Order: sequence, then structure tokens, then C-alpha cells
Amino acid sequence: MKKAIIYIRVSTDEQADKGYSLKHQDEYLRKYCEIQSIQVVDIFQEDYSAKTFVRPAFNQLLKKLKDKKLKANLLIFTKWDRFSRNAPDAYAMIKTLHSFGVEPQAIEQPLDIGVPENKIMLAFYLAAPEVENDRRALNVIVGMRRAKKEGRWMSTAPRGYDNKTDEFGRKYIAPNNIAPIIKWAFETLATGCHSVEDIRRQCKNQGFDFKKSCFYKIFRNPAYYGKILIPAYKNEELQLVPGKHKPLISEELFQRVQVALDPKRFKHSYFVRIREEIPLRGFLNCPQCDKKLTGSRSTGGSGIKHYYYHCSKGCKERIKAHELNTVFADHLNTLNFRNDIKAIYHEILVQNFKQRESKKSTNSQILQIKIKTLADRLIRAQQMMLDGNLEINDYKEIKNTLELQSEELKKSQSEIEEQELDYRRYFRKEFNALTKLGAVFINSDVNQQQQLVRLLIAHNMKYSKGKMVSVALKPFILKMII
Repeated sequence: MKKAIIYIRVSTDEQADKGYSLKHQDEYLRKYCEIQSIQVVDIFQEDYSAKTFVRPAFNQLLKKLKDKKLKANLLIFTKWDRFSRNAPDAYAMIKTLHSFGVEPQAIEQPLDIGVPENKIMLAFYLAAPEVENDRRALNVIVGMRRAKKEGRWMSTAPRGYDNKTDEFGRKYIAPNNIAPIIKWAFETLATGCHSVEDIRRQCKNQGFDFKKSCFYKIFRNPAYYGKILIPAYKNEELQLVPGKHKPLISEELFQRVQVALDPKRFKHSYFVRIREEIPLRGFLNCPQCDKKLTGSRSTGGSGIKHYYYHCSKGCKERIKAHELNTVFADHLNTLNFRNDIKAIYHEILVQNFKQRESKKSTNSQILQIKIKTLADRLIRAQQMMLDGNLEINDYKEIKNTLELQSEELKKSQSEIEEQELDYRRYFRKEFNALTKLGAVFINSDVNQQQQLVRLLIAHNMKYSKGKMVSVALKPFILKMII
């Protein structure tokens, strides 16, 4: 009686899902051996690619044959593409198996390898599946490019969109609840007052967490202003075509963001890291030589530290930092914004307050539900202890845990209420930052001070004889003041 080793292989999980599964092959090959009166001595199965013979189960099969722990006349499988998809490797492996006295055979594509002409047929059996796969892959590429040219998004939706399917089974993308955050991120970055990482942290504070690398790519994706990017392929150049999805931003805003992302922009002196005592370092030029002023600290005879802005190019220009900071703040206080701009600012404050009120109410309700849930659990644990279904030590441990969790939730709820009270107090005083920009500057931290200067000032300023000179405001700021 002939003895056979059964070899079963699928290359992917998808093949198993589509019916050509390990189980199907197993039943089919066993039935064949039963009909042909062939004894099955062992079965090997795996889900590795047939491009090479570097496969765990097949290597185990070979090892058993080499160690003479397995004796058989045949190695059977359903088709030759289950055995290999590489003709040279297949010929070499057939020779190796022959050295062990084993004849490989595909029961659906039987071949007598001893007949030289049959090697041509074997090459066809090995190559045909690979050709079919390549043709299928090519059809997918062509089909996806055609769909993209029609303006349809064919891959996973970018952040801010969800993948959808219409009534005709065609895929499309639609904005989701993150879309307003994405739009806000573009608008904020376009101002030039925030880095990408600053904006990412602010998005995280709003409940939307993005990985650093993914977040940066968002600002380079033309999909957000309604375009589909089609990569170059063969003789076709890279294309940008109008998409059928709803854009989140305008093309003009997208281009402004690209300017803000320009690496050269961050070499500007505005982005120099400085101490809080000298926030205007990098924003000032020397009134004598027009070179940038730097800043440093000196220690007086009494040991008191003093900070100065001074020229490092040989000039003797030296200004007390506190004095210059105060003069600059006073200059900001002279800016008089138009009444309509003040009204818009007031409306923004009102809307912001309403949004915070709504968010506060929602968060407070969520915390209250969680606190009640913990209280209910404690009551149930107490009842189980009284009924004798829970040991008193276990009850105490549960009680301590639940009470700690409840205290944390109550603390969070109290912090929410306190934040809102602070905001109400601020709003009631009608603190109008537009008329007190100098006070805003003095009372802010160094990062906020730099952001304010970058927002207002077009280029470096000069200080001479106790007053600010050459203070050029940005064009859009000039349009808002009287």
C-alpha cells in the first residue's frame, strides 16, 4: 500500500473565508486517499505564501524526512500552486523530495514528472496563478484610479470624515463630529501664532487625540479642501482632481497653512526660546546698526540680577528689559479698535461662554451618573455582605475602592464648577482685552507674550529715547483699528 503525506496550504485568511479553506482541502485529500487505498501517514498545514519554501510546516516536513522519522511514497496536495509558485524553486524541491523517495503530486493536476515534456505543463501550472494574481492587482489599480478621477475617495477616510456607501453601493466620505475640530486646527495654524504641536495639544484637551505624525499629515492633505490626489503612474503625471465629497476648508486657507508649515519660517527670530524676563528678545533691532538685539542677565554688586536688551555687534546700545517691556505694553494700550470689532469680540465671548456652559452641563451630568452608579454598587455590596454572600473583609475592600473612585469623580465635578465660576467672574467684569492689550501682555506668560507679538507686529521694532519706534502692525490689524 502506498503511503502519503498530505500537504495543505492557504496563503491568506481571505482565501479561507472564500471557501478554499484548510478544512476543505483536508476533507478533499483524505477522501482521495480513501478512494485510492492510500495510507495517510501525516498531515501538514499552514497559511504561508508559496513564493518560497521558507515555511514552518514545510520545513518541519523536510526535517522529519531527513531524520527518517517519516516514511512515505507520496506528498499530495490539491493543486501545484499549493506546493509552489516559483518554477526554479519547485524543480529544486522536487529533486530534494525524490532523494527521499517521495513523489510530489497534485490530485487535480496530475503529472508524471518523469516525462520531460510534462515539465512544460508544470511550469504552466506554477505560473498561471501568479499571472492571475498580477492581472487582478492591475485591474484593482486601474479601477481605483478611474474612481479617483471621477472624484471618489477609495481608501480609509481621512480624520474628520467617515466612509459611507450610497444606495447604489458606491463608496463616499462624509464629515463627522471631528470635522469642526479639523477646520479649527487649520484656521488656527494659518494665523502663524501656534506650532503644530501646540494645536495638537489643544485638540487633545477638546477630547480629540491625534498621534504626532498623523496630525502633521492632516495639514498636507488636499482632501480637506475638496481635492483628490492621484499619484503618478506609468506615463501619467501626478494629478489633483475635484472630489465629490464636501470640503472642510477653502483652498485659500489650505495654501496659507502650507506657508505656515514652511520650515524656513521657524528660523525667524520670532521663534527664539527666551526667558520670561526678556520676552521681546528677537523682536527688536538696534537703533544704531539695525542688527537684532539680544538679551542677557547681569548681576550687580549687591547680588541682584538685572536683565537687559543689548546689541552684540559692537554697539553700546543697552536697555533695561523691565523698562522696555513696560514701554511696549503702554504702546499696545494706545491701540484703539473699531466699535464693530469690539462688538464682534463681545459676541465671540458670549458664544464661547454658551459653549462652555453646554459642555459643563454635559460633563457634570456624566460625572453625576458615574457617581450614582458607584453608590448603587456600594449598596449592592453592602446587601450581599448582610445576606452572607460576601465576606466582611472583601466588602471593606470593595467599599474603600468605590469610595476612592467616588471622591475622584466629585473632585472632578467640583473643578468643573470652579472653572465655570472663574469664567463667569471674568465675563461679568467685561474685561475687554482689545482696550487693554498692554495689560494682557504684562500678565501673560512668555509663550503667550510671544504669540501676541507675532499676531500684531509685521517686523522687528526699535526702541529709542524712551519710546517705541518703527512699530509696524500687520495689515489685517491695521484694518481693525481707528
